[in-house]
Amino acid sequence: MGRAGAGGGGHRSSGGGHSSARSSGGHRVSSGGGSHSRAGSSSRGSYSYRGSTPPSMHTGPGMPPPPRRYGYYGRRHYGYGGYGGYSRFSVTLLVVLMVLGLMIALSGAFRSTSQQYSYKDMKSTIVREKIDTKNAYMNDCIIDELGWFNNTSRTASRLKEFWEETGVQPYIILRAYDSTLATDAQKERWATEYYDENFDTENIFLFVYFAEEDTDNDVGYMAYANGYETSSVMDSEAIEIFWSYIDRYWYTDAETDDVFINAFNNTADVIMHVSTTGKDIIKWMIILCVVIVVGVVLVTVIKQKNKRAKEKAEEEAKILNTPIDTMVSDNLEDKYLK
Repeated sequence: MGRAGAGGGGHRSSGGGHSSARSSGGHRVSSGGGSHSRAGSSSRGSYSYRGSTPPSMHTGPGMPPPPRRYGYYGRRHYGYGGYGGYSRFSVTLLVVLMVLGLMIALSGAFRSTSQQYSYKDMKSTIVREKIDTKNAYMNDCIIDELGWFNNTSRTASRLKEFWEETGVQPYIILRAYDSTLATDAQKERWATEYYDENFDTENIFLFVYFAEEDTDNDVGYMAYANGYETSSVMDSEAIEIFWSYIDRYWYTDAETDDVFINAFNNTADVIMHVSTTGKDIIKWMIILCVVIVVGVVLVTVIKQKNKRAKEKAEEEAKILNTPIDTMVSDNLEDKYLK
């Protein structure tokens, strides 16, 4: 099996060469033992997936119920108006938020475990900025000498999502078998020379698929050439992520169009956002807990201060509203007669 989208797996990736310091390299997806090399050759229908990770099977428990309201009947205490009720509400809120944070952490760990079990986990560890070269998007960015694409115009319009997120212009060439290109190094050099001879902008990521002589049964060699500006986004880590997506989609039921749409656009989703790790989740949970605890302490201090101020105001009002002769009489009676 050679054609992308027909089931199988495995790959060999080479570091590639350089031309005039232009970043380039190559990659090979091994044959899966089927009868076709072209993407989308399966008869089971088309396949399309859009997203950096598969849908999680973890549904988790439902949202915790809202905190129960407690009422305190008595002096200056009722429902949330009193200090006791407010403190219980704050503690309940803290517990609910911690439970939610734990659920999120466990859900993320589950997804990560499932992803590692089913296919290569793709994570971005580098902060990348979208490049801005002021160049318009090239709609005519696919050359298909093999006739594998169903609709190059539609595919090109969908690949614009990759350009919009990264600033990198995708360009795809499916090249027919050429007996003069016998080695991988020659194919990589052809890609870099094609870039130098045909493009006058440096924000292009050129992908070239070199078909084998038995085009329908053998998977060809894949090479890339980066523009000078492109290398700040499509660095070595991003290239490996891209190859990983090519591997993932090549032997599926996807049409050739969808293989490249998904590989490019999902690569952009991953490389332009640094992946969240378990340490990041724990760090933010600790920060959240600290913020909540500080908030509860502040609320408690304010409530206590307001309580003392209210008691002082009530005492002062009582003194002002008590007749002086009564107050004096009471004081003398308490002092001398009792």
